[in-house]
Amino acid sequence: MSTLNYLFSFLCSQDPLRSFTIQGHILPFCQRCTGLYVGLGISFIYLLVSGLYKKGLPSLSVIYVNIASLLIMPVFGFHLLDPGPAWRFWSGLIYGNAVVSLLLPATSIIYNQGRVRGQYTKTSTLWFFALFAFLNTLPFWFPIQSTLLYYVVLILALTGLFCVLLCLLVIIVFLIKKITASLISNPISRIKS
Repeated sequence: MSTLNYLFSFLCSQDPLRSFTIQGHILPFCQRCTGLYVGLGISFIYLLVSGLYKKGLPSLSVIYVNIASLLIMPVFGFHLLDPGPAWRFWSGLIYGNAVVSLLLPATSIIYNQGRVRGQYTKTSTLWFFALFAFLNTLPFWFPIQSTLLYYVVLILALTGLFCVLLCLLVIIVFLIKKITASLISNPISRIKS
């Protein structure tokens, strides 16, 4: 686990007093980051399996909930309000969900140059709220003391981290292609100006 501790040391303070211990194993990230990575991982898997990320940005109600989730995180993240581990975990969960729910569809739109496949429907919106409700129940039964849960949390954390890195990589490659194409198509006008 020292590799995971090292990897996540760049992203989290890893304060053992604010980290969950499952079956005697301290997670390599704090309670808030546990929520963040689990929220990223679950939401990424959900959007990938459902294919909703291909349908463009979600409905306005979903966007509003995600913006509210993004705004809640600083209140808990900067310790302006810190009612305990369950709240830290919860604020990370909904923040992670919001990041993926907005970042993955936006990345798909950028990658596909504005083309979307299908439409975000009322059913899609209902499924988002079902996922959101599920995420909101996790603090009530986390952490269950199970070695399996420990490894599931680590896998979800790595999956969430992979999602964010993949989105950033796709956006960077897209920008490099655009800039390169622009420079190749207009080299003389660039030299004159």
